Amino acid sequence: MVPVLSMFLTCSHPFPGDLAPSVHKGVFKDHLVKWVTTAIPDGVREIDSRFQAMAGHPSFRHFKKGISLISQWTGNEYKNMEKVFLGTIANASKHPEVARRVCAILDFLYYTHFKTHTDKSLCKLEDAWTRFHANKSIFTTLEARQHFNIPKIHSMQHYLHMIHSHGTTDGYNTEASEHLHIDFAKHTYAASNRKDYIEQMKTWLARRESVDMFFSYLCWAMPGYGMADGIDGIDKPEVAGTSTLDPDDEDDEDDALPTSPTLPTPHDTSKILYSVTS
Repeated sequence: MVPVLSMFLTCSHPFPGDLAPSVHKGVFKDHLVKWVTTAIPDGVREIDSRFQAMAGHPSFRHFKKGISLISQWTGNEYKNMEKVFLGTIANASKHPEVARRVCAILDFLYYTHFKTHTDKSLCKLEDAWTRFHANKSIFTTLEARQHFNIPKIHSMQHYLHMIHSHGTTDGYNTEASEHLHIDFAKHTYAASNRKDYIEQMKTWLARRESVDMFFSYLCWAMPGYGMADGIDGIDKPEVAGTSTLDPDDEDDEDDALPTSPTLPTPHDTSKILYSVTS
């Protein structure tokens, strides 16, 4: 057997980088924003006032209370702030190198999001990293940072090689799969009564999966069942005292076929399922 440590040592980049925790949070939010805030005189109040003074726009989020009071950050907050951060800090520091380093990081971040790369775009990606790395000492000069021995900053130099070897970052980015947290946790919790919710969530998920499986069986056993009027989705089980949330339900009445009198209704299907599972 090969020791685990030697396996890591023999692999140049065994794990592809994940954009959400590595770049959006690990580089931009946890480090860059803090460095810039420290490098700007009265940074917290100055940056908050600039975010508050921004004009509203449909494509941008307006941080009407600034960013210092946000207690829980999500991927949407990171991305919305990245869109306007460079313009927000423009001329806020008497050292133009600060804005240039921010520009380099943002360029790098957006190049890593490309779903298709060419030699030219990869050169731009490498150039963005080089521009930041060559002059990042401005943050140590302004006492915003003492050193740059940071794993997330170090991992940035490997993105070019990982894209060459593993493909574009959307192939190993967890942002899409993390969306399942909404279906399997948030909506499930909302269907509970907030007391002993774990057992209720497990029951709700088990019943929903059973209903979906039974619905799939009916569609297979009775051709045309899924297209019948009013049966575009089976009623989901309810936890006592609450209603379920299913964002996938859509109204397809315009394309529905006439209901066959021999087909069971969604209500009958739910009763059949409950008699089986209870």
